[in-house]
Amino acid sequence: MTEKPKTRFVAGILWSVFSRWTSKGLGMINVIILARLLSPEDFGIVAMASIMINMLDSATQTGVHLYLFRSKDANPRLQHAVWTLTFIQAASIAMIMVLTAPWVASFYGEQILTEVLYCLALVKLLTGFNSIGTLIAQKQLNFRLDFNFTFAVKLVYLAATVTLAFWLQNFWAIIFGKLASAVFGLLFGYVIHPYRPKFDFYRGRELFTFSKSTIPLSVGRFINNQADVVVMGKVASTEFLGKYHMASNLAAMFTKELLIPAIRGLIPNLAAIQQTPHYKKMLCVIIASAVYVFLPIGMGLAAVAPELVAVLLGPQWTDAVPILAWLSLYCTVGGILMFVSEQFLVLMHKEKMSNRLMWLRNVILVSTIAATLSVAQYSMLPLMLFLSTLLALPLTVFFVARTLQLPMWQLLMHWWPAVLAALSMLALIKYVPWPDASVFFLLPGKVLLGVLSYLLCLTLVYYLRHKPKDSVEGLLLSRLQKKNAQ
Repeated sequence: MTEKPKTRFVAGILWSVFSRWTSKGLGMINVIILARLLSPEDFGIVAMASIMINMLDSATQTGVHLYLFRSKDANPRLQHAVWTLTFIQAASIAMIMVLTAPWVASFYGEQILTEVLYCLALVKLLTGFNSIGTLIAQKQLNFRLDFNFTFAVKLVYLAATVTLAFWLQNFWAIIFGKLASAVFGLLFGYVIHPYRPKFDFYRGRELFTFSKSTIPLSVGRFINNQADVVVMGKVASTEFLGKYHMASNLAAMFTKELLIPAIRGLIPNLAAIQQTPHYKKMLCVIIASAVYVFLPIGMGLAAVAPELVAVLLGPQWTDAVPILAWLSLYCTVGGILMFVSEQFLVLMHKEKMSNRLMWLRNVILVSTIAATLSVAQYSMLPLMLFLSTLLALPLTVFFVARTLQLPMWQLLMHWWPAVLAALSMLALIKYVPWPDASVFFLLPGKVLLGVLSYLLCLTLVYYLRHKPKDSVEGLLLSRLQKKNAQ
């Protein structure tokens, strides 16, 4: 009886990771095609509208899907109540968007935003009618249904936006693509799952109380992830905002977005060993593993930014190269901060500490943005954001180490080989002379050199340290030997 849920649980995690990466893959294809058909100004208009939607989403985020997941109440009325609150949230956001659209357009100095926000308000209203069948399936650890739904909707969005971009040659291709995918998602959700909604306020007071507790966290995450884009939307030109938004999405796609499914897979395993005497030691190694994997990705992305922009986006995006380079480093350190300070602390019932650390990072972030804009040009912001994460990193590690009741050096001692190897890799890619060749040759060449040099440096340092068994390398080799022995 105990084996079956465990097997389904592991399968559910794999489907979740596969779903996210497939979705991001389709998003990457969409970006590559649209970047060559539309201008940076087009993406800037969409970014301005997205700021408004994301802000309203965070301010009204109910989090009732989490309540549904953790509740043991099998009454179908609870499902209807969750759908009802989800619809109310979407309808409220749509109404606010319609009422405030002229003001937002005036604020950004782009009158076309009025019509754009009206259209996106309709998109938001349509999503409010969506079936919650995929959520019900996820609660039953059937992640395959969620994958099928997400993949189909993303595919329709890709086909619609690309087709419309060839025809319209402006930002309306993205807006109408969102509308087409919303209509498809609404219909398809009821095709693949038998759930049919009803308006119901069952356990409404409990759901409302739970929703209130999730809003501060949602707002904190919005500030942490979107504060820079919000400010850029006001102070920068539409063209620069479009380039900034594109670079920010690319940087996050290769760093933070890859960390999220990794965390989902680790949390259940850590929960299983939480009461064992080796838990803290294992946690230190796992956190170090994230540094080993994602630090070279971020540094490598910064090093190959010129070639990557030329290959993926084309020559009209050349000015986005320095933005992408600094935002790659910013997202990498920010992703490591997220990895260290959020889910693991919640797992240890340290939610308050996790929230405090998030708001500490927000204070540093907002202060950095304000100071930068008061003494320098907005083009300097990506560099200053990276420096702000370097300031937040030791503070975050200090408080996490205190929470784990470990000396700070013990948490950091596993990191230095990866830091040394990543810096060596960065120096090689940047300063080794390369032939005057096509970017389609230089990009894979630099990536290959980076991977080989990083792994070689790690291996050399591992042997110079006399092959410590409690290191990331030692743990990995031990696991591989056990598998080979079996």
